[in-house]
Amino acid sequence: MCGIVGQVGAPGSIRAEDVVRARDAMIHRGPDDAGVYVNPDASVGLGHRRLSIIDLSPAGRQPMTNRTGTLWLTFNGEIYNFRRLRRELEDAGHVFASGTDSEVILHAYEEWGAESVQRLHGMFAYALWDERRRLLLLARDRLGIKPLHYWHDGCRLSFGSELRALSADRRVPRTLDESAIYDFFTYQYIPTPKTVYAGVKKLPAGHYAVLEAGRLTLTPYWDLRPRPQILTPAEARAAVRAKLEQVVDEHLVADVPVGVMLSGGIDSSAVAAIATGVATHPLRTFTIGFDVREHSEAHFARELAEALGTRHHELTVTGSMAFELTRRVIDLYDEPYADGSAIPTLLVSQLARQHVTVALSGEGGDEVFGGYNWYALWLRLQDRVAWPLPLRRALFGLPARLLPRGARGQWTLAMKAADPLERYARLLGAFLGPEKRRVLAPGFLRKFRDYDDLWHLRQHWQPDLDPMLRLQYLDLKTYLPDDLLTKFDRATMAVSLEGRVPLLDHELVEFVLGLPAEVRNPGNQQKALLKRVVADLLPPAVLERKKKGFSPPWRAWLGNGARPAFGRIHDGVLHPSVLARTRGLEGEEMWRIIVMNGWLEANA
Repeated sequence: MCGIVGQVGAPGSIRAEDVVRARDAMIHRGPDDAGVYVNPDASVGLGHRRLSIIDLSPAGRQPMTNRTGTLWLTFNGEIYNFRRLRRELEDAGHVFASGTDSEVILHAYEEWGAESVQRLHGMFAYALWDERRRLLLLARDRLGIKPLHYWHDGCRLSFGSELRALSADRRVPRTLDESAIYDFFTYQYIPTPKTVYAGVKKLPAGHYAVLEAGRLTLTPYWDLRPRPQILTPAEARAAVRAKLEQVVDEHLVADVPVGVMLSGGIDSSAVAAIATGVATHPLRTFTIGFDVREHSEAHFARELAEALGTRHHELTVTGSMAFELTRRVIDLYDEPYADGSAIPTLLVSQLARQHVTVALSGEGGDEVFGGYNWYALWLRLQDRVAWPLPLRRALFGLPARLLPRGARGQWTLAMKAADPLERYARLLGAFLGPEKRRVLAPGFLRKFRDYDDLWHLRQHWQPDLDPMLRLQYLDLKTYLPDDLLTKFDRATMAVSLEGRVPLLDHELVEFVLGLPAEVRNPGNQQKALLKRVVADLLPPAVLERKKKGFSPPWRAWLGNGARPAFGRIHDGVLHPSVLARTRGLEGEEMWRIIVMNGWLEANA
């Protein structure tokens, strides 16, 4: 796991010291080693920070080249099928100089060109410079586990794992994208391809980009199109179990200590139970609890760890501890990001890094196995709302807008007036028109009078899919990469910990979502398939427990007087009376305001 940077421009325009400055802005992503390469005519520079995981020798140093020095690679991630690919490439005549998965990417490109990305299984973001063709290839994994940001003005290109690497390139402008700030209040993150800076973009998951002769072309190489699986429930469970055991085994491969983040929920419990069964040494597990007991699953995680025989480590988080991290968490993401679970995720990463260098997590289980509470609620609401949308808008829309948020009946009226996509966005906690009017400055709001708040969700809404699959697909394309995986990457890498997510193996995802609905989610029961697959590995209490989630108990903490630092209100974006206007907001919503104000205070 590493940090990558690069710059491409006219001959003579790239300086090694500029690439090094951008590279070392991300030293936390790779404290073990660093490298830089500038090509002979100084038109390309690549940088790399290394967190050594596989082949810890100097042979794994990057940027890495091929035997002829015509290809150069800077790579972040893990290729889990690299041993199989290596054997195939050796059979084709390729000779390897290291035991790394990185070198496989170079040889795969030599053999299959840009389409070699299709053969890679894992989490990755990489850049490969082809000196002979004068071509730069950028690629990002299918589900967006690893990040990649870039800026291209038609002449020059700069890229990096994090925005701070591009900010260290003095040629990259830092003009704020006001539409991205507006989007943040809708989603609590800035959606792909936008970043907070105009012109700087995120490479979408499942895409590669080619820069050749000054032209940058993006190509999607993967989309989630589940392959129908005609299996009995018993056959499906056996196949999923076998695949889970395979991918967890692959994710345990490392030349450094490995552990598991254990929340007490079904996803991480399944990963921990399978890992315990296939690991060749006792595993360590790590969990975070909260000082509000009804909001904490730490005691469940502790009981499971005892049953599995792991070496367990636990930390309890208080409101004052969390709010002391406010500034660090805001800075961590380089742009506004307000998922409150960023704080416990950072803390559990710190705890794990004291003992291991790699940690497995259950991220993705809700999307793949249908675990979110809002799935079942959305499906129930669909069944209850039968009147035509125009009639519902007329009858329920105005009363919903007139009532203050949180007033009795306001939520029900808003849901009845909403179309299916808007209804889903509200279940996810989106700030829409009425909420934004309470929070944002009138002058800022006027700029977005005719703006489609839900453009990001709308482009991934697939009405041809069955209802449950439609929601899972939407989350896999939006909420998962832009929120959950962004959080997991930044939190783990902030402490130089490699986080791995076996439940997001793309073949596992394709297989599970290709099963018939009655096998995948019988009776729309949350994670029914996963629970049956691992029923023999976990205590009944884990299987029967209702989902809690990993969000902090904001309401209790704020109610007990704990407060983060809150500086001058940035009234160019936020309403100057925002604090008075938002009394009664839920803790998560107040956190969104705190994050934006803190970020603007530091960066605008």
